[in-house]
Amino acid sequence: MSNIRLHGLPATHRRAKADLIDSWPMASISPPAEEISQKRAAAVAIFAAFVVAGIVTTLLGPILPVLIGRWSLSDARAGLFFAFQFGTSMAGVASVSLLIPKWGYRAALVAGFAVISLGIAGLNSNNQTICLLSTALYGFGLGLVLPSSNLWVAEVTESGRVAALSILNLTWGIGAIACSPLVVLAQNNHAIPVFLFGVAGLALVAALILLATDLEPRSRAQALADESQVEPSPGGIGVIALGALFFLYVGVENSVGGWAAALAKRMSATGNLWALAPMFFWGGLMAGRAVVPMIPLRRREKLLVTSGLLIGMAGCVGLLRVSTFRGVASCVALAGVGLAGIYPVLVTWMAKHFGERARRIGNVMFALAGMGGAVSPWLVGFLSTREGSLRAGLLVPVASCLVMLGLLLYIPRRVAT
Repeated sequence: MSNIRLHGLPATHRRAKADLIDSWPMASISPPAEEISQKRAAAVAIFAAFVVAGIVTTLLGPILPVLIGRWSLSDARAGLFFAFQFGTSMAGVASVSLLIPKWGYRAALVAGFAVISLGIAGLNSNNQTICLLSTALYGFGLGLVLPSSNLWVAEVTESGRVAALSILNLTWGIGAIACSPLVVLAQNNHAIPVFLFGVAGLALVAALILLATDLEPRSRAQALADESQVEPSPGGIGVIALGALFFLYVGVENSVGGWAAALAKRMSATGNLWALAPMFFWGGLMAGRAVVPMIPLRRREKLLVTSGLLIGMAGCVGLLRVSTFRGVASCVALAGVGLAGIYPVLVTWMAKHFGERARRIGNVMFALAGMGGAVSPWLVGFLSTREGSLRAGLLVPVASCLVMLGLLLYIPRRVAT
């Protein structure tokens, strides 16, 4: 796992990364050099740890056919793994609103990666129930890690939030795209247990590094004082629409990435080539997030989301027609490119709407995201079993994209610039 370095990024990425690291909330005087150095170290630690989070979040996709074969599972039964992972992540998200205000970002992130380490190691069990419980355990850890990291970046970045959050989720994409080839390599060498213990070890190392790092962007007393001065944001249909977008987006992302390998395997992909199918989706997602900070369209956020949904939906529709591995790879890559900019924009809209209160109230949005990640992939498996065709199940992400396009009409202009 390599460090994230400024000089290794394109010029626009360097500017966005500089905004992330240098634009800390300013007092009446400039912060001392030591404080700036601590914040730089915190940014590097969180970005590097997010690579591990990317591997863990997407792990079920490439190993799902392995789990199906291990216990001869139906698609409906296999879908329970997604439900356990993303269902318990909601409990983790709910814990974020308690942990961060009271103990800070470090407590939430360290606890999250420690729990992830235990859960991933437990996947080596030959007992199906233990594997389901282990999936629930690391899902809970992801519920702590993913929102905490996004909230941290949204809080410390005063300008260019979409670019900064895109880069954060780009590092997540590095882990996501690496996951499938690593699974293929492990399977070809009959070393799945070694691979899982290796990922568990990386999560533990991330927890130890974060434990030794000062992660607070400012004192909790100052944060609470600022929070008390923020005017209440209006609720109403705009908040409901934003919550629904979080729910549906993560559902689409995990439905496509989670079932891509199973669809490819049923098309008789030679050898273990089918296990690489999710890599093309996460690769498209990562490529898209690498481009977002460089395009002027990022400043027209609603247009960026609309165009992304149309492209993503085109990729999902294509999955209903293709019959080869190459076709699956092309369609999921197209879907990934389209969906790339949506999540950073949604987090930005949440930060704009709730301000400093996002530490407490934002957990509702992340909980809805976790619920979508649990429900939609399970629904794909349920419909697949009921109709006898995985393609029928993949109508779920297509319908979700259509609904999201409609929901954009209800996002207030003051939020969606």
